[in-house]
Amino acid sequence: MSNNVKRSVFFLFIVLLLTSCTALPGKQGKADYRLIKAYKRTTERNPILTHTFGADPFILVYNERVYIYMTGDVLEYNNENKIITNSYNNINTIRIVSSADLANWTYHEPVKAAGTNGIAKWASRSWAPAAAYKHIDGADKFFLYFSDNANGVGVLTADSPTGPWTDPLGKALISRHTPNCNIPWVFDPAVLIDDDGKGYLYFGGGIPQGMDENPGSARVVMLNDDMISLAGDPIKIDAPFFFEDSGINKINGKYIYSYCTNWGVTDSGRKKYGIDKAVIAIMSSDSPLGPFTSEGMIFRNPGTFFGLWGNNHHALFEFKGNWYLAYHTQVLEEAMGIHSKGYRVTHIDSATIKDGKIQPITGTRRGVRQIEPLNPFIWQSGAISGISAGLTFASIRFTDTQEILEYADITRNGSWIGIFGADFGEPGAAKINVSLRTGQTDKQKIEVRLGSPSGEIIGIFTEPVSPVFTSYTIELSKKVKNIHDVYFIFSGGTMNFAGWQFLE
Repeated sequence: MSNNVKRSVFFLFIVLLLTSCTALPGKQGKADYRLIKAYKRTTERNPILTHTFGADPFILVYNERVYIYMTGDVLEYNNENKIITNSYNNINTIRIVSSADLANWTYHEPVKAAGTNGIAKWASRSWAPAAAYKHIDGADKFFLYFSDNANGVGVLTADSPTGPWTDPLGKALISRHTPNCNIPWVFDPAVLIDDDGKGYLYFGGGIPQGMDENPGSARVVMLNDDMISLAGDPIKIDAPFFFEDSGINKINGKYIYSYCTNWGVTDSGRKKYGIDKAVIAIMSSDSPLGPFTSEGMIFRNPGTFFGLWGNNHHALFEFKGNWYLAYHTQVLEEAMGIHSKGYRVTHIDSATIKDGKIQPITGTRRGVRQIEPLNPFIWQSGAISGISAGLTFASIRFTDTQEILEYADITRNGSWIGIFGADFGEPGAAKINVSLRTGQTDKQKIEVRLGSPSGEIIGIFTEPVSPVFTSYTIELSKKVKNIHDVYFIFSGGTMNFAGWQFLE
């Protein structure tokens, strides 16, 4: 049984155990709240998150689902409580989201990777994660590599793509003491498991003085079968104008190494290599260890597309027969009224491979199409959204079973969640179960709307809510059929929204 099926069964079990009551739709009178504005349009898929930041994306595809692991950027403030430029010094958390349709994303329990309260207490930071899984001793094992500042690469392990995670080494996998790692930045890992099961780790960054064109700071190393030890010494990759952000893919039998170029690319370098400043460049090889041959660039700096310039970090991935590029931008901080402070958020756009060559990729706010409708008749986590406003997501991990209950944390009237492309089909839905809890005694209110946050109301819940997660049934005012975007609008006080399921 897959992890996703287990999770659905788990939450459905909770719903069946909890007390159930019914709330009928109310009158569609004047709203008793003001809708909170979202940080993107309802027609936009980028950025994939708007309630928090997530940078340096790396993709793991597992059980027909995309998992994205990201650097957990956090806002920094000065003594006057004003937001200051991101120093990256307070980042010790890795964020995870996942999706089956590339439109609706579930926010999972963040990984408290580094710091005194982190899993890897020896590490001070957790930047630029990379993830892989491998079948070992009869089970799938998951490996999460991360950068300890720019001083080394650590690894965490788990039995699922969302944890819980443990530190198998108690120290860095790669450090400045590792042979052939006398480079400015020992960071930004990327991982590849080849067809024969062998693992390879790519990393490195920085420019030695006066060596912009050939920094010599990119590295690759083979991993042992356990994926947590090195099978040899790291090898240099000669990547022109290399800066940071290693990436690796195997496409049509070729190993495609990708990276972010530095800001010192010259006119002669542009002509010689077909690259530019702070772009994603690619190289190819017949071996995962190289040597690699330069093949130009595939993605310009996000400033080209959004007018917001900064470092460029990417992950190229294939999902259900199509190719995509994940990358980060600063459009969320701009929408929040924060300008040029370096807080990043992840986007996804389509990539095209023609005759084995990756074609130039365009960054957009529109994003990618939803690749399949969402099924509203199975239990959906309260932490899933295509768009949201005014709320955050949280989780509880039960220590006895290690199962996770993920939910939306609502504290503001007019908060809302939007779900893209739910397929109600025929005969449609007549009611919906929701799971809620609150710490207050006032009546909470949820409106279920179609099409937009201010669209047609098809159901209203307005009842006192239990202090423990409890299932409530909302009768719909009509049968809902075919495909719709669905919105949940919250008012009346604080509450936790653990999930929902439409019923015929």
